[in-house]
Amino acid sequence: MAGAMKLDGRLLMLVSAVWTIGLIVTVYGISRSTESGKFLDFKYLGFLFRQINPYMFAAMGIAAAIGFSVLGAAWGIFITGSSLVGAAVRTPRITSKNLISIIFCEAVAIYGVIIAIILQTKVEYAPPLPGGGYSQATMSSGYAILASGLTVGLANLVCGICVGIVGSSCALSDAQNPTLFVKILVVEIFGSALGLFGVIVGIIISSQVAFTREGA
Repeated sequence: MAGAMKLDGRLLMLVSAVWTIGLIVTVYGISRSTESGKFLDFKYLGFLFRQINPYMFAAMGIAAAIGFSVLGAAWGIFITGSSLVGAAVRTPRITSKNLISIIFCEAVAIYGVIIAIILQTKVEYAPPLPGGGYSQATMSSGYAILASGLTVGLANLVCGICVGIVGSSCALSDAQNPTLFVKILVVEIFGSALGLFGVIVGIIISSQVAFTREGA
């Protein structure tokens, strides 16, 4: 199990590194395409950013909320479920009460589903302005939904991994010493609360969303 946990940590760092390097290369390449001579042409990058349809940002935010949340839940269930099933082969008594760790991981995906539904209900059609652009209210609403979805999704991703690793330790500890179950369960409860923080902040971010033509 220790080897599996190290593999998970290395995979997470690898994905983060590839994502960061890819983002830097993309931004640098777009900036250099202007032939302005600047290392990063923020004015041109801002221009490109403003030309993206706000509904694209909204769709990305909704997808991030549900996608990252489900990924975190699946990752957590994979970690804690494999340990639980393996330890239950020799100690069957731990199966029933340690299923609470699976429930905690599944709750992470439910958070993402709820927020995705809430964000989707806030998306309304706002006709573009005569010039082809969108009002400031519509643009800011798209940004807000993207920020809300990323906040909830990334918080739940980390929360799911945290709960999965702690739940795995809880199952293995309970198999050796039943008195440790409640003590480690308290740690698991605090770990599962991390996802709620992201949900609360995500709801606050999206509270002022309004897709209208006003505020141009």
